Amino acid sequence: MIKPALGHLQVRKIRGPLLDLLYAQLRRCGDPGCTGKKFIEHRNVPTLGVVTASRRPDWQQVADTLRDAVSSGMLAAGDSLPSVQEMSALQDVRVATLQHALAVLAEEGLVVLRQGRTAVVAGDVVVDRRAARAARGRDHDCKRAGCQQHECRPLTAKTIRNIHNILSGAFATAERWEWISWNPAESAKPPTVTRRPVPATAPGDVAKVIAEGRKTHPAMALYLWLVAITGARRGELCALQVHDVDLDNGVLHIAYNYVVVDGRRVRKDTKTHQDRYLAIDPVTCAMLREHLDVMRAELGSLGLELPEDAYVFSNHPMGASPWNPDWVTHKAGDLATAAGVKLNIKGLRHYTASQLLAARFDLRNTAARLGHGSGGATTLRHYADPVSEVDRRAAAYLAQLTAGSATKSD
Repeated sequence: MIKPALGHLQVRKIRGPLLDLLYAQLRRCGDPGCTGKKFIEHRNVPTLGVVTASRRPDWQQVADTLRDAVSSGMLAAGDSLPSVQEMSALQDVRVATLQHALAVLAEEGLVVLRQGRTAVVAGDVVVDRRAARAARGRDHDCKRAGCQQHECRPLTAKTIRNIHNILSGAFATAERWEWISWNPAESAKPPTVTRRPVPATAPGDVAKVIAEGRKTHPAMALYLWLVAITGARRGELCALQVHDVDLDNGVLHIAYNYVVVDGRRVRKDTKTHQDRYLAIDPVTCAMLREHLDVMRAELGSLGLELPEDAYVFSNHPMGASPWNPDWVTHKAGDLATAAGVKLNIKGLRHYTASQLLAARFDLRNTAARLGHGSGGATTLRHYADPVSEVDRRAAAYLAQLTAGSATKSD
């Protein structure tokens, strides 16, 4: 988003009014290349012909075709592919075949799979997005590729505010390095964001989702349980390794965060750049012990041992690679839908914070448990229940006081 809009400009030539124009344009349309005129968004998707008589599996044929399109430049970095359902209908290829092919390409780092959005070709996005959306190739078929008329989709004030914060941080770094004399973002005026408090999830709803997970995916149920009990971020639990679990003392060591950026899997330090030790109760210890015993038993039947650096949550038999955080979010959403509950990973962290604060646990301890480095300010601003327990007690006190006065007057 930022590079296509400002990538062609020198840093020292950017001014606050220029950023204001960018924000105004994004309020009109989220595509920086949109000029307000109608145009066709070409999708340079190759023909995904599947030869049934071939010895190669269908998914491999599709993956090879897309891989060749990326290497040849037909599919450029940042190009968005049609949805799996749309490609299936346009090119007469089974959905499962397309999903398998895209998963393989994502493992290779050629495409980026995003929850709730279409796959995107990995790599640095070109600056001129209009040129990138031009049809490439003489045999381009708009109908088969799914080309569509551009529709303007404005960005929300919150999204634009996030873009402003990214730019402001980048300009502040450039100013510190003496690349520029001042931070142009300081004179820009991003849109005002009105925060809507989100009520905390009820304990019963959390229990329903975990119970649903125990039926179909016990490991996922344990993962969601740990999110609710520890308040850890999704990537922090994905990065959890066997040697980070101390069941004898009931402690989890949260030291790393696992993320996927542009199709690349990265194990890095936590968001606050600090590791922390979290206490866990005997019930949680028993659940973790059972989970690890199952992993050890499966390897023991093959004469192997579970390594200490194995990931606790992994689809690999040896725990060599952790779960993809995006897959975790998708799976958690599926379980919540099956349980008839509206819940996600962030909602579970919200649940942890609001329940601890409502039970009068120390704010600093709650913030430390969630990994907030602001001494509790972030916890109160983003995760606490909008109607706190203290406020409820205040209402009860006033009602009791008023009711008592009314009785005396009668």
